[in-house]
Amino acid sequence: MLTERGFTDPPYFLQQAATPRTSAATTIRATKRTLEINGKAADVMGLLQPNGTQGISSVVNAPFLVTLDNQLPVPTAIHWHGLHPPNNQDGVPGVTQPVIRPGASTFYNFPIQPAGTHWMHSHQGLQEAFLLAAPLIVRDPADGVRDEQEIILLLSDFSFTRPKEIYAKLRQGPKGMSVATQAQRPQDAMSMKAAGGKPDANDVNYDAYLANDRTLLDPEVVKVEKGGRVRLRIINGSSGTNFFIDLGSLTGELIATDGMPVKPVSGNRFPLAIAQRIDVNARLPRDGGAFPILALRELAAEQTGIVLATSGAKVTRQPVTGPSPTGLLTLGLESELVAVNPLEAKPADQTSILRLQGNMSRYEWLINGVAFDVSNPGSQKAQVQVKSGQRVALKFVNETPMSHPMHLHGHSFEVVAINDRRFTGPVRDTVLVPGQTSVTVEFDANNPGLWYVHCHILWHLAAGMATLVQYEA
Repeated sequence: MLTERGFTDPPYFLQQAATPRTSAATTIRATKRTLEINGKAADVMGLLQPNGTQGISSVVNAPFLVTLDNQLPVPTAIHWHGLHPPNNQDGVPGVTQPVIRPGASTFYNFPIQPAGTHWMHSHQGLQEAFLLAAPLIVRDPADGVRDEQEIILLLSDFSFTRPKEIYAKLRQGPKGMSVATQAQRPQDAMSMKAAGGKPDANDVNYDAYLANDRTLLDPEVVKVEKGGRVRLRIINGSSGTNFFIDLGSLTGELIATDGMPVKPVSGNRFPLAIAQRIDVNARLPRDGGAFPILALRELAAEQTGIVLATSGAKVTRQPVTGPSPTGLLTLGLESELVAVNPLEAKPADQTSILRLQGNMSRYEWLINGVAFDVSNPGSQKAQVQVKSGQRVALKFVNETPMSHPMHLHGHSFEVVAINDRRFTGPVRDTVLVPGQTSVTVEFDANNPGLWYVHCHILWHLAAGMATLVQYEA
């Protein structure tokens, strides 16, 4: 049965006030919950406030006062994806913080930077695949009051097969893969030649693709006004799925990437890689209607989404599988995006090349020939050494046929080159590096510590596609 959320009803996420409390911390509980997915009960995890709210809403430069209670029966650790916390509050076990034991809690206190659409998720084991994630929205009062309805959309993927079993099957090599390619040496592993020249995506075929914890069998229907403006804050919180965001009959303006403003780009379909976020403004027709906002799985036909509906509009159920498979995400749009607030123009003080490699015979994912041991990160060597105050360039060279969404913790970076073609691109914290492609980003080394840089496909991270950026003392 389709259900509606009205104008005055609390939104699915972020029921707390936009202005955070300063006298006491907001409590977030890492806990178990049960969803109904495809007509079956699904045991998952969640990040909930005591009143059931998922996620946090706050304002830029306010103190991030959060108590994280672990009510799970296992250790956890939560990363504030998109924020620039001090290193010891970044939530990566063994790198920046210890795990939070069952029944224990950790207090966080740091100034909230930057503003934008962000999210929070587990960095412990494979917990992300249990849906241990939630939105983290940071507003800027300087933007003023806008005549628009804000709608938050968190995308995820889910399997009834336990994550450890999925990973074990992947580690069996090509026979355990949904897409199989073989190679022998890290330097030529996963090459396009090895893949037969075919595009490669989707290591895992999930049982369901979710939008705000629901499939298109029972989507969220958001009540909107005829002729009104909406701001879609869309977060790809999936563990292994890239999407195309399809606005259907609506035309929108992409106004932010990973929370950072860009010069508006009009369209009705936008790529959204794992861990990335986009903000899209759209005007609804004056005569109203029902408007599906769909997320189409990359190189497949599955889809998910929500429906915007004006009062009295007939809502037609959308199929969970579209009429035909989509293509691969590319960097066509990326090369057109221009940051509203780019980094100060100056040459990089240093450039580090990070070669993204794979070996499907062992399901290893490597950077510069090294598979990072996530079970013992303290023993791993940082491949990038920087000094405070430097402008640092990271050149990701993807030697595999699969795309990799690469995320740098604790910083935002500007995308400055694709295949060595320079341009002034968007400011992000996660960039998609397609197969057989290089992407160069630059950031200012202004947040000392030891920081993760890794592929945000959960299974690739678990199998070693990570390294560290280390500030010199």
